[in-house]
Amino acid sequence: MTTLRLGRLGLGLALSLGLGCASLTTRTAAPPDDRVAPAGVVHVRWRVELHAHQLFEARPEECAVGVVAGGRLVIGSRAGSMVGVSTANGHIDWATAATGGIDSEARLDPDHGQVYMGADDGSFYAIEPTTGRIRWTYRAKGAIDERAELGGDTVYLASSEDQVIALDARTGKWRWQYDRETPDGFTIHGYGGPRLHGSQLLAGFADGFLVALQISNGEVAWAHGLAGTSEQFVDVDSTPVLDGETVLAASYSGGVYALDLKDGSTRWRAPIEGVGPLSLIDGRIYFASPRSGLHALAKQDGQILWRQGLPDAGDMTAPQAVGRFLVFSGSRGGLFVVEPASGRLLEVFNPGNGVCAGGTYDPATQRFYLLSNGGTLYALDID
Repeated sequence: MTTLRLGRLGLGLALSLGLGCASLTTRTAAPPDDRVAPAGVVHVRWRVELHAHQLFEARPEECAVGVVAGGRLVIGSRAGSMVGVSTANGHIDWATAATGGIDSEARLDPDHGQVYMGADDGSFYAIEPTTGRIRWTYRAKGAIDERAELGGDTVYLASSEDQVIALDARTGKWRWQYDRETPDGFTIHGYGGPRLHGSQLLAGFADGFLVALQISNGEVAWAHGLAGTSEQFVDVDSTPVLDGETVLAASYSGGVYALDLKDGSTRWRAPIEGVGPLSLIDGRIYFASPRSGLHALAKQDGQILWRQGLPDAGDMTAPQAVGRFLVFSGSRGGLFVVEPASGRLLEVFNPGNGVCAGGTYDPATQRFYLLSNGGTLYALDID
């Protein structure tokens, strides 16, 4: 089900979670439960609870995505904690308090030896992956949910208030900021992260525009509207995807666009409503739509190669390549494993309450890490 948010003239609703780091203790992960993963391609290796939700809590959600760094998965949770979990056995090696709940995708900066993570109160953290020590914090306006982008000594982030911010990666010092006015009235909940291409940074906004910014100062190089003929729900909430000199982006009402990176001119458009986050894998564009399911498009012209209907999945994440499979999460349905060539559904792994988080695939160990809506982190083999 698509979630709506209110613009600046609408009603604001703040939800405060009363569970902090006290609800998270260092422990050894529980052994796999045979009832959780049916026989098939998904196998549970270990699991550990990161956030103990209340027993009768209605529709709990955990949308954070971790990153592997130095033998640990660094990940946050809505408990207001950032943790380092041993990838070998699921032991929680360290836990650091955050000032807000974490729904963001963590990003490793190998050049500066730190991991970036955002919180729903606008806090943005640079932390040491070995100890969990916070090196610096920046406070933005709006939630920081999407993965940061790296560019030398600069880190770029986007907030839910239609802001793009450039910070010094070494100190967290503000360099520049681009603000775009959020439309009045209803918009679609969620937003996309920034994408770096040479001297430009690409980002989508709730008013239906994809904008290319100069990384030197945040000035606009070009802006292109992706709303099509619609006047409502025009949000560009997907992180741009690069393919040579083409950028792929989508708006909720306008569909998928292939644009020329030089000036933003349209190369082709696939008018599919409700397009979610995009992935480009082996020459095909994959995405999910709440109304019409999982899609595969030809990147040359946007023609639909196949479509798989998934009416009970809920909101879906960007598809990921895991070995020979395509996987993605559904906020109600769990983790879906499909065949990339045909879209044939092979298995559904649902530990209960669905999964709104995308997973983390470690190609070195071929293991997949997934946080369930119930607050449990799973290490999975998918083969």
